[in-house]
Amino acid sequence: MRRIAFTTLLFWLVAALLLAPVAPLRAADDDALESLGFIEEEPSSLVNVSRSPRPASRIAENVTVITAADIERLNAHTLADVLQTVPGIQMDYLRTPSTFSFFNVQGAYGTTVLVLVDGVRQNDFQQGMAIPGLIPVQQIERIEIVKGSASAAWGAALGGVINIVTKSPDPDQAASGMVSGSLGSKFTADARAELSGITDDNLSYYLTAGHIHSDGLTPNTGTGLNNLYAKFSHRLPDNGTLTFGLWHLNARPGLDEADTASWGFVHDNNEYLRNNVFLKLNQPLSSMLSLDVDGYFTYRDDHTKYGGLDSQGAIVFFNDYVSHETTRGVNARLTWGDSQRNLVTGVEFVNADGRGGDLLNPPMTYDQSWNSFGLYANGAWSIGRFTLLPGIRRDFTGLAGNVTSYTLGGTCQLTDNTTLRAYAAEGFGLPSLNSPGSLQKVKTLQGGIESGAVPYLWLKGTWFYNTLRNSLSSGFVPTVTDQNRQGFEVEARTTPLYNMSLATGYTYLYATDTASGARLQTDSSQAVPPHTVKAALHYDHSDLGLRGTLTGNYVWWNAGPTSMAANRGMVWDLHLNWKLNTKSELSPELFFSGHNLFNNLQTTDTELYSNPNRWFDGGIRVRF
Repeated sequence: MRRIAFTTLLFWLVAALLLAPVAPLRAADDDALESLGFIEEEPSSLVNVSRSPRPASRIAENVTVITAADIERLNAHTLADVLQTVPGIQMDYLRTPSTFSFFNVQGAYGTTVLVLVDGVRQNDFQQGMAIPGLIPVQQIERIEIVKGSASAAWGAALGGVINIVTKSPDPDQAASGMVSGSLGSKFTADARAELSGITDDNLSYYLTAGHIHSDGLTPNTGTGLNNLYAKFSHRLPDNGTLTFGLWHLNARPGLDEADTASWGFVHDNNEYLRNNVFLKLNQPLSSMLSLDVDGYFTYRDDHTKYGGLDSQGAIVFFNDYVSHETTRGVNARLTWGDSQRNLVTGVEFVNADGRGGDLLNPPMTYDQSWNSFGLYANGAWSIGRFTLLPGIRRDFTGLAGNVTSYTLGGTCQLTDNTTLRAYAAEGFGLPSLNSPGSLQKVKTLQGGIESGAVPYLWLKGTWFYNTLRNSLSSGFVPTVTDQNRQGFEVEARTTPLYNMSLATGYTYLYATDTASGARLQTDSSQAVPPHTVKAALHYDHSDLGLRGTLTGNYVWWNAGPTSMAANRGMVWDLHLNWKLNTKSELSPELFFSGHNLFNNLQTTDTELYSNPNRWFDGGIRVRF
């Protein structure tokens, strides 16, 4: 209780400083407010965290939104590169692009965070795992991240949601596009192309293809990833839209290789195959009512191979763990209202098949089919400066019984540029097919403030407290514990001054075992870092076509006595972009990135998964 009181007091002391009287921004400073996210008139500024778009100032959860422009300035290859820059999110390790890594969101394991692309679940059912390194960024328009339970809207989302919205076809031109290519250390290459436009028969399209290759920045992390994404939209009568999408990805990244003292030589590989298909209907029924029906099919075939030396000294594989899954789903919902007052009611159905185990050591661990069904309703009601945000959902999981999730939140706009927000929720996570059992449960409480009252400075603070029951660790055979996790997160961002701006974030986490009261430590089954720091320095000079970003990431793992986690210094990355002729749309743009400039170390496993030392890549992109 003392620890709860301390963290709560510390957070609200910071909040009090944010609310202290200061000179407000003048009306003439609208540009500054817009760059800080407080002017939200454009549709692109609406956030879809509860299946209904609304302004960020009327969202009770702790939300981060990342745009395609943010991604491009990082010269990112995959989602993993982007998530590492977000306050509150920490990758266990970043190695060769497209290779595997765990991640956590404010201490919530990545297996409890629902990752969606175009509304389609990317987490497997074997362990609940989504792999950020397998999501190329070229087709991403925006990423909406909810830090905290979001089950009332999304179902099994105990630790939060990473909702990825892909690019829409260009409705204004017959054809526009982009080609780019980069090359770097260890022959790390990334080639991409995209094409978008509209045909004479009112069919618009977006196409992208890409290939990532590397010989491996660390031992046996060489990779080859192929990505193909297509989206077609057709305008229906009465302003309806029918959208068809297809995503194919295959990758063969190495996992690790080392001659370790503990168990000898290892040589491990991964293989991934993913196919997603979706069809979406959006049909306005009136000025205040619309119908959305989404259907999708997914197929995945993932292999994790563990190998070493046989008696003859040859490299062989001893295990080939497979996760083979197919899902068929439909989601239908009615949305009434606008960004001030709205109600979303819907139904979701999923039919899934899962088969997994070690192909080299049969029999299989599991082979089953199941149906899941969910009913939900989420709303928002604004009266003056207050917004009430209730939500409820009933899930029939088909795997571990039935569960009801709820949320009740609210926001209060103290001034035009200062908002208080808070919410309470109860959510759940699915059990692992590898280790079937009870549902994971969470009760969460958050409170925070977001303010632009200090001239040219945006500040945000969030306090959180989560109680978890039947929490599953990561791994093929997870352990089950009850935990309490609490802490706070503080972010700050400046408006540009002399073409430069700063952004920073700090997250504090205090996680304990409920039964013993002992503080949790990072080990081979979980990462619970007490301190993480993010920093970024941005430079934008549009007249010269120059953009640059220097990012820093620091983590203190609080490693246990048997843990192989290590942190040594802040990892700094530099990203530069230069458009050669700012007056020409066809002008090439050069880009360059330097990673881990000072050879620092951040990993949860120094034996097998250390991050690479300093490495570079650069290339060129051309738009037409």
